[in-house]
Amino acid sequence: MVERSYKIKMVKFNSKIIILTILSLCFTGLIFVGFYFYHQIPKNEEKKTHSSAPADLEFFETVFKFKKNELNLSGKEVVAGIIPHHLLAADLIAEFFYNLQEKKYNTIVLIGPNHFDAGDSGMITSAYGWQTPYGLLKVDDEILDKIPQNIKVDEEAIKNEHSITSEVAFIKKIFPQAKFLPIILKSSVTPEEAEDLAHGLFDLSKNKKVLILASADFSHYKDSETAQKNDAESIRTLLDFDFGKVYGLDVDSPASIYALLEYSRLNKANFRLLNNSNSAILAGKPEIQSTTSYVTGYFIK
Repeated sequence: MVERSYKIKMVKFNSKIIILTILSLCFTGLIFVGFYFYHQIPKNEEKKTHSSAPADLEFFETVFKFKKNELNLSGKEVVAGIIPHHLLAADLIAEFFYNLQEKKYNTIVLIGPNHFDAGDSGMITSAYGWQTPYGLLKVDDEILDKIPQNIKVDEEAIKNEHSITSEVAFIKKIFPQAKFLPIILKSSVTPEEAEDLAHGLFDLSKNKKVLILASADFSHYKDSETAQKNDAESIRTLLDFDFGKVYGLDVDSPASIYALLEYSRLNKANFRLLNNSNSAILAGKPEIQSTTSYVTGYFIK
């Protein structure tokens, strides 16, 4: 009887050991799996963001303190605009966004030059978000999924393109809830391709509030007086929607300007100038012989 009782106890004891061993192995397995994903997921998530340049919060806060031209845009529907990406003109960029701070948009689409003609496609975009001093500017996946097939995702080509990296922090500061889509255009993009891009964006904007921006610097490598003359011609082209002159303008991305003009024409919007300057004027050195010039303004429906 004692022996039988002992055997029963041993069976129960061994069963507990087996159960504990199985539980221990399962727990160890869970720890291993958790450890694996803990180290894998952040790496993947890191790859899904690019960064603004600069990433210095104080820089952006400072440029918003400069004196600004203020336009009364109350009650006006701004569908598009032009901003420089040369950060010597950061105060002009801040001025542009400051005047839009009461506006609400679902999505900001930023079109700019592919300065180094990087990548294999004439039109390139990104599926990643953009880290800024004001937080993460998230990509608009809905628009990204519907963009024309000739616009290719190429993260390597776009990640250091300053026509984009210079602007994303301004966008996040003024439109913290908006989503984002950048598009960079090679110098080889034709007027027909730029027009098709505008029509595609116009179709995508019908069911949401979208702001289209051209990130473009104007006259390059000219003295201040010549730059101002060239800019006067460019501004007249914008006011008149003179498409035939766009590719002859002294600008760093005629295709971006052409697409912006066509998008604005489809929206029946007119151009209103905000500011025009150049690096010699901003630096207070009129004798500079090689300047970059800047035009900012809005297309108002």
